[in-house]
Amino acid sequence: MFGMRYFLSLIILILILPLACAFTIHGTIYEWSTFEPLDNALIEVNSTPVQFRVATSGVYSFNLPPGNYLIKTSYYDNDTLEYYSEDNMTVTEDDGDFVFDILLFPLEEVEDEFPDDDLGNVTFDIGGNPGFDWNYVYIVILLFIILAAAGYYYYRQKQDDEKKMVAAPEIYQEEPQGMPKESRPDISAPLPDDLREIITILEGAGGRITQMDLRKKLKCSEAKVSLMITDLEARGLVQKIKKGRGNILILIQNNI
Repeated sequence: MFGMRYFLSLIILILILPLACAFTIHGTIYEWSTFEPLDNALIEVNSTPVQFRVATSGVYSFNLPPGNYLIKTSYYDNDTLEYYSEDNMTVTEDDGDFVFDILLFPLEEVEDEFPDDDLGNVTFDIGGNPGFDWNYVYIVILLFIILAAAGYYYYRQKQDDEKKMVAAPEIYQEEPQGMPKESRPDISAPLPDDLREIITILEGAGGRITQMDLRKKLKCSEAKVSLMITDLEARGLVQKIKKGRGNILILIQNNI
């Protein structure tokens, strides 16, 4: 049990660590001459995995762990690339909430800095989900592992309890309730034929049977079967265990 808890704690720590070390990087993308925000500019950062954003109203935001990053920003007008920029950024553990505004220049201004071949190969994968954040994937995986571990723990605990009841039924034996002492059966008296029949059925079933199946074999009323089982419990010959909506009867061989 300790090993299972240790393994679960380790998995949670591994999944939470990237989230705990990530910092929020945000800013606004401006046009170089008017300093007006460029609506729906495309921004890419070479994180692992690569992240994309569509800067609605010129505003963008990323969650990044400490490291060095290259940010590529572009703006299209009628499927024509009008503005483009590449910026290097370093995120340190001391940044916390980091503001990084981007100034976009016309394509003519950056042709000397970026050869035509390079600009021709610039691509932006925005067909899927540009605002997709992998941090949500970590959270979903974490919740799935917690639920799976909880279900597995409950299943194992239930199996262990059943094994204990079958292996040592005398531990769970209780004194019959709801019957005054003076009306309880005399356990020193010889075993009647109807009770002996129940013992025989239990022996034929390998020492274990449900109360419902026993009643079918006896063809007696439910009330009479319950009274006979109570009598056998008082004699220490049978152990009744609650299981769901019914009962399981276990033959106590040591007292026969």
